[in-house]
Amino acid sequence: MIKNQINIQDQFLNRIRRDRSHVVVELITGQKLEGVIQSFDNFCFVLRGDADQLIYKHAISSISPGKRLDFSEMR
Repeated sequence: MIKNQINIQDQFLNRIRRDRSHVVVELITGQKLEGVIQSFDNFCFVLRGDADQLIYKHAISSISPGKRLDFSEMR
């Protein structure tokens, strides 16, 4: 039997992508990138800033949206 699972990562990324929220992405190297997430899959996402960048998720330390998100709607 397949159980419905809440995938917080996908919900979070989809929410900031849909809202076109400005984000700061901090990589594990400490480098910070800023922009808007255009699309994503299980392994990477496209960040549109000064230039489009394909960023692999395994290189990310954190993603901070520019505005507060209401997590009560994310179910």
